[in-house]
Amino acid sequence: MHDQLKSEPLERLARILTLLENLCAIIAAVALITAILLVSANALSRHLFSIPIEFQLELTQSYLLVMLITLALPWGFRCGGFIRITLLAELMGERAWRYVYRIGLLVSSAYLALLGFEGFTVFIDAWLKKHMIMGVIDWPVAWSWIWIPIGCWLLSMRTLLMAFGAGDQPEGH
Repeated sequence: MHDQLKSEPLERLARILTLLENLCAIIAAVALITAILLVSANALSRHLFSIPIEFQLELTQSYLLVMLITLALPWGFRCGGFIRITLLAELMGERAWRYVYRIGLLVSSAYLALLGFEGFTVFIDAWLKKHMIMGVIDWPVAWSWIWIPIGCWLLSMRTLLMAFGAGDQPEGH
């Protein structure tokens, strides 16, 4: 069954998607390292010299952590980083489970696409209205939202391709 669903155009798309996911995972890793360095530098500066890094909190929580979480999602899912509840699969048998699993992937893909769309509308609204987070530095809100549609849409594409048997499949499916 798995081989019947595979097609060369979908496999090509899955390879391109893998490259994009890997790039986003690298960006997420850079965001993580940057957040760790900024929080550490802020703690040291605050305790040793009583001089906090004023912009650190907004940058970390509104930008770096959002990038870290949403951009790493598609890569993590592709690599099997999700919770598996296998009781239903064991009770159903492999053939029936495959269909339920694929339907679940299709529903998940649609939900993620919608979630990405909603994030994108917030990004566009914040961009057009020039929303800002006021502080020591005025941070544009739009750039904290752009990562959500990117991550959700990439994960939506991954789950859609997996539903059709293309690209990497987690073990046991």
